[in-house]
Amino acid sequence: MLEERMRKNGRPVNRWAVLTAAGTLNALVGSIYIWSIISVALSAEHGWAPQEIAFAYSFYIVCECCSGFLAGYLQTRMSPRFLTLCGGICLAAGWFLAGFADAVPLLYLTFSMLGGIGSGFIYNVSVATATAWFPDKRGLANGVCVGCLGLSPIVFAPLGSLLIAAFGPSLSFHICGAFFAVAGITASSFIAKAPEPKPLSEQDRKEAVASGMTTSRMLRQPTAWLMWLLFAVAASAGMMVTGHAAAIGAELAGVTASQAAMQVSILALANFTGRLVFGMLSDRLGRYPMLVFCMAGTAVVMMFFLGGAHDFVSLTAAFCVIGATFGGCMSIMPALTADLFGIEHFGQNYAFMFSGYTCASVIGPMLGASVLAATGSYLAAFPAAGILTCVGIALTVATAVFAKRMRRADSRK
Repeated sequence: MLEERMRKNGRPVNRWAVLTAAGTLNALVGSIYIWSIISVALSAEHGWAPQEIAFAYSFYIVCECCSGFLAGYLQTRMSPRFLTLCGGICLAAGWFLAGFADAVPLLYLTFSMLGGIGSGFIYNVSVATATAWFPDKRGLANGVCVGCLGLSPIVFAPLGSLLIAAFGPSLSFHICGAFFAVAGITASSFIAKAPEPKPLSEQDRKEAVASGMTTSRMLRQPTAWLMWLLFAVAASAGMMVTGHAAAIGAELAGVTASQAAMQVSILALANFTGRLVFGMLSDRLGRYPMLVFCMAGTAVVMMFFLGGAHDFVSLTAAFCVIGATFGGCMSIMPALTADLFGIEHFGQNYAFMFSGYTCASVIGPMLGASVLAATGSYLAAFPAAGILTCVGIALTVATAVFAKRMRRADSRK
């Protein structure tokens, strides 16, 4: 019985407290989505080039991804409470020390490297731990964690805007770092390793092993590499808008700092809604059709509507569509990974696929920053991102074709 296994040293463990703590930790991870607000203030204060500041965001995501692989390896060897505590302290230290950065390399070392490593540890360990505590409600556990991450900018965006207006970016980094330290240490204290699952019979064990591909076997499939490229392409436009939302709003519609914070919050809500709605629709209508629908929506808005959004309402509407379709891709890709390669080795397999998202975090923001530096405007970046998304549609079709061949080959074995 699940209740019998939910005990530590004879005392019951409240798994809902663990889930709440995991959600809180993921909300700290989601603070990265206020970067577009902070980046504008950093550029104004230090005069750093747009490409330099954009790379700080991209490097953060790269460090987050790389540390995720390490966190996954350590989870079977160390306490999740200790790992999330280390991640929380590292995240807090990265933000706090970034307030002292008076040169771009120091910003990379503190915010990007320390902060990104801490974020990767928190995300991977907390989600895995929460999921393990809810074998009967895994969708709920994942939904809470991802939802808290996606919705956190609704709190952090206006808070960040107020802090920057009152204290400037440097002191704001200090304040955020101190807050993250308190919240991270407190939430980590409620994280506990899930009880061991009930031992499987030999027959059940054999069926479980046969239910999924190992990562090494997956990487020998052309489908895996097509999916990786698909993830990198599908997320690029969304990452560009997320990383430059405040600056895009200022250029196109002349939005104020408070309006920019509101738009970041609305973008986060749209992203969260897209993850839920398109994820559920993909269960009923299929992964590939919904991926194509999401990317087609992104491409149309990027190529034909975003550049002409010259007021707050129309720009916010465009952001909502992009945020929702971006969120849809983010929720469908892990489900598709499980569909094609099974659940037995899903954690390791999706870690590889998620590195495609890391690549998108470089492509998208750097595309926007490079176009801005070359032309003084973001306008040319929008159709370029739309065309890139259309490439993603072609990759979706190719993935579906190769996946069908892969299944046919497996059935003949």
